[in-house]
Amino acid sequence: MEFLAPFSKYYYFVYWFVVMLMTVSRFNTINKYQRYAVIERAFNYQPLLLFSLFFIVFYGLRPVYSGYFGDTGVYANTYWLLKNYGVFNMQGAVDIKSDWLFYTIQKFCAEIMDVHLWLMLMTCCYLIPMLWGCWQIDKKHGALLMLFCVGAFEFYSFGTNGVRNGIACSIMILAVASLCKKKIVLAAIFCLLSIGFHKSALLSAAALFFSFYVRKPKYMFIAWLGAIGVSLAIGGQIDAMLSSMSYDERLAGNLQSNEADGMILEHRFRWDFLLYSSMPILLAWYTIFKRKLYNNTYLLLLGTYMYANSFWVLAIRAIFSNRIAYLSWFIYPIVLAYPLMNFDVFKEKHSKKTALILLAHFGFTTILWLLGK
Repeated sequence: MEFLAPFSKYYYFVYWFVVMLMTVSRFNTINKYQRYAVIERAFNYQPLLLFSLFFIVFYGLRPVYSGYFGDTGVYANTYWLLKNYGVFNMQGAVDIKSDWLFYTIQKFCAEIMDVHLWLMLMTCCYLIPMLWGCWQIDKKHGALLMLFCVGAFEFYSFGTNGVRNGIACSIMILAVASLCKKKIVLAAIFCLLSIGFHKSALLSAAALFFSFYVRKPKYMFIAWLGAIGVSLAIGGQIDAMLSSMSYDERLAGNLQSNEADGMILEHRFRWDFLLYSSMPILLAWYTIFKRKLYNNTYLLLLGTYMYANSFWVLAIRAIFSNRIAYLSWFIYPIVLAYPLMNFDVFKEKHSKKTALILLAHFGFTTILWLLGK
């Protein structure tokens, strides 16, 4: 609500503090486990359910014009125009064919509710599929998978800034969960819904179904490492080629743009992004090739992540390449956490090392916040 606008600068701290309490509490619990107890124990969903309810209400009803919530103000302006004039912008129309489901819901809601209730509904669409998907992927450890998700650095941005992309990625988690159970038709339906919210999710959907049929780990690593080599060698030409054949105008703009907020920016290879992206991949290499531990669910999760991330690596020099990276990063926390919950990855002190990885995962989010990233 707008009367809370003076407190908008504290919203991220509130999110961080609540997730920090949950993370430290779970860290202390897991750190006391012996050997592989973290694999054997089921985790309580109640804290994550309460957090989801809190996030939906508190952040769904956030002040829309405070300037602290990214594109929230843009969404609110569009909603106001729809509610008062029945148009998406002052020119009278936008191309709603790309994100048809999002715009259809927005137009319908504008006729029956105010912008704050609509944003709360969108926050529901963001949190509920994510929680449901984690539960479907691993019922026993789904709460811990969800904790990894809410502790990821992109979680808050997806929920308050990139609303369409966040919802699309959450629904894509449901598609992944369905395909893990070989429910191909249901997975395809969720993919279509995801693409209906944000057309760029087509890349994630393609990676998902490709990994369903090409599930050998060596191909995943060949694709990812090969993408790095190609990007280093001819990255500029790759950007130009991909932008010319892009299926999404926004994606093409992200590849081609040299400007941000009026500043001329430099195209460069993002080693920092690549290092971050490599963490679950390094864990996968150790788990699969050194420890010989995997199952079909893990291979599908890993393949979806690595194939989508490979596409981003090809376009890594783009100014806004992080927007493309999100199409693989949305499943990053699950790919990182799943093997720790299901396989005896570490021969010694597996539970304690799992607890440390959980703490380090959220610690990275904390560092980025402190650095103002």
